[in-house]
Amino acid sequence: MTDRIDQLLASKDGADPSLLAALDSDDLADALSRALAADDENRVRALGILSLIDPSPLGALAQAVGQVLAEPAPDPFTVAAALGRAAVMGQEAVPLAQAAALSDDPVIALAAWRTLQQVAHSDSLDVLAQMAPPAGDPVGDQAAFTLSVIAYRAGRSGFELSPADDSRIVAIPANEDKVFFINTSAPTEEDFALLSRMSAGELYLVRPEREGVLAIECGDERMLLCIDSDIQMGMPDTFLQGPSLAGVVTTLAPLGTDYSVRYLVLTWPDGTGGFHVMLCQPNGVEAYFGHANSDEIADGTATFGLFAIDRPGACPISLTPSVTASGVTLGGDCLSMTEIVTDRLEPETTD
Repeated sequence: MTDRIDQLLASKDGADPSLLAALDSDDLADALSRALAADDENRVRALGILSLIDPSPLGALAQAVGQVLAEPAPDPFTVAAALGRAAVMGQEAVPLAQAAALSDDPVIALAAWRTLQQVAHSDSLDVLAQMAPPAGDPVGDQAAFTLSVIAYRAGRSGFELSPADDSRIVAIPANEDKVFFINTSAPTEEDFALLSRMSAGELYLVRPEREGVLAIECGDERMLLCIDSDIQMGMPDTFLQGPSLAGVVTTLAPLGTDYSVRYLVLTWPDGTGGFHVMLCQPNGVEAYFGHANSDEIADGTATFGLFAIDRPGACPISLTPSVTASGVTLGGDCLSMTEIVTDRLEPETTD
């Protein structure tokens, strides 16, 4: 055991970049041995360290993930953690996740489909569609959403989501005074530094350039809207040509140590000269929806309303994004309720 790995395992504030940069071969061997040991209480955290220091296809992380998945009676939560870390391996993680997606254990299967969602390319889509379980339970629903994300990323039709109709939209009530202002700004150098530490898989293969990133602050939350550079250069026309994974929204950890993806930004044509926009959580939960009608698209600009979708924990907003080849701006009232609407998972009392 080495002191530097002990320090990383004991840290509550995320991995210190300077400490990571100082690791040597002895540290790597120590982290690997802990990740390989089924009885090590820090096994999952050791997998996380390996994902930061040796995510290469034939490296220590690949070795550790392979061992975890090959164990005869593995702990499903350890396997799920290993699959989650494997996303940094990119395409090399696809065979591992594809095999794990067939697991009878829902914890393992869910994690496998989510990793496939992050890194699988369209050349895997047909095979994955054939092996996907039917929708209707958590694994089947996650598999269906994964197929949609892979298809959207490739611009492939046939896996589109259903637009949210008016009955599913929740708005800020009239005269509501418990609201936050939604503020935007250019990202800081610290934002870009933290964003640069995220692997391609952790960003769902979205490739943003600096001009395609918008910082958003709402209450105590700081987020980054990251638009894929290939999508951005043709916006909004890109959204009329086929489905797209236009970008992701990342959120800053409470301690400010790292960003993680909160929403996937999915778009698809409406068939009448406009397009739909859906922001979904990685687990497939639909959070926000917008529809740009054909008459809201002109002179290289699309402007439309974005609304919260009725769901447990929904937080209504009043927001009007505008989309051009230069990026996205947020206009309108730029408000968000400070309190979520009634959680429908809590039963209502009856007299």
